[in-house]
Amino acid sequence: MNLKIEQTNTAIETTLACTGRLDANSAGHLNDYINNLVREGHYGIALNLTGIEYLSSAGIRTLVNQYKNLASVNGVFYIAEMSENVRQVLDMVGMETMLSKKPETQSAKQPEKEEEYEHKFDNYKLKIIDSRNNRATVINLHGNPEQITNNGFTKEKARTIHSDEKLFSLGLGAIGESYDECSQRFGEYIIAGKNAAYLPADGSQKPDFMQSSGKLVASVIELYGLSFTENYSWLIRFEPQPGNHSIELSQLINHISEITGKHNFALVMVAESGGLVGTSLNVSPVHNQNIFSFPDVKNTVNFTTEPSHNKMLTLSAGVITSPDEKEASRFLRPLNDSEQHNGHIHTMVFPYIPLKKTNVDLYEIIDYLFDNSELTDLLHLTNDNREISGIGESRFVQGFCWITPIESIKQQTAK
Repeated sequence: MNLKIEQTNTAIETTLACTGRLDANSAGHLNDYINNLVREGHYGIALNLTGIEYLSSAGIRTLVNQYKNLASVNGVFYIAEMSENVRQVLDMVGMETMLSKKPETQSAKQPEKEEEYEHKFDNYKLKIIDSRNNRATVINLHGNPEQITNNGFTKEKARTIHSDEKLFSLGLGAIGESYDECSQRFGEYIIAGKNAAYLPADGSQKPDFMQSSGKLVASVIELYGLSFTENYSWLIRFEPQPGNHSIELSQLINHISEITGKHNFALVMVAESGGLVGTSLNVSPVHNQNIFSFPDVKNTVNFTTEPSHNKMLTLSAGVITSPDEKEASRFLRPLNDSEQHNGHIHTMVFPYIPLKKTNVDLYEIIDYLFDNSELTDLLHLTNDNREISGIGESRFVQGFCWITPIESIKQQTAK
């Protein structure tokens, strides 16, 4: 490696003294180093580039990208000192003033102090950072997920579900004009506000999506699904204590239930993955009689053989209930062996980006991800509790959960 980085910390910022060359060979190292600092909560970063003897376009791109990334989450990134070579290069490309300008008051750029209700469990901190009482949502159920085992899905029982500003929906479906057009592509889907995404069950393992814009309304032909309007009562941030790295999904759900006093709720979560465990279809359940029969299941259903997408950013939506909630029982499964909560959660996977620590807006995050990032996967999260070979359940490092209590659960019929 032709780049050496030395780190010093103060209460206000982290300074990185860089020595050597900042070129295509080393820019990735600096980029990863800064990304790790941001994951750890360092949102004020200054660079000392007096030891940099050469700066290439690849190095400039890293500096500009990190400047934009930190600015987008109310953080600080600037070059405190630089060599004459670096100054000349940045001046020629018109970036010297922007990258070297020190904020007037860095403390103002640090995450704002909030009035928070903090709870500590299992070396994890959960903080209620926004509370809006007396809000609830209705869970609408459509179809019957058990029909996936007997080729029971039909054109007459399918429906079209349209995206809407605060609508979240998940199940089996496909983006297309008609049932017949989608019949060989039905797979896991999520509607998140004005965005619809699904994983075509055609073996490609490449998710597709559509965004509502103007007169275009993103929609899904749905075989079965659960939908709700996001109307959160609690916005909860979770993050690890020193020495801890990730938390199991069921543990997180149990802690959320404990601090909110709710056992039945809708969940939307944006979080860094600590390893996902889930399934997706490789073939459409329409016209396929033996989708879960052995040995065909090895080809028709994709199972994560080890926790996947570690350190990626995830956007999840789902419904959580206590085991005695019967209305939604066909749609939900125990989150783990303790069976404290049942759930049905779908997760979209994107490359990691840092998140704001304050003034967090769910729909701003969603729009940014669909507009500027790449949707890489979509999974139905499951608990792999097989003896010996089971890999357990999904884990998450840190993130935000929007929690809406369930007012009622209603079974819908196709129109």
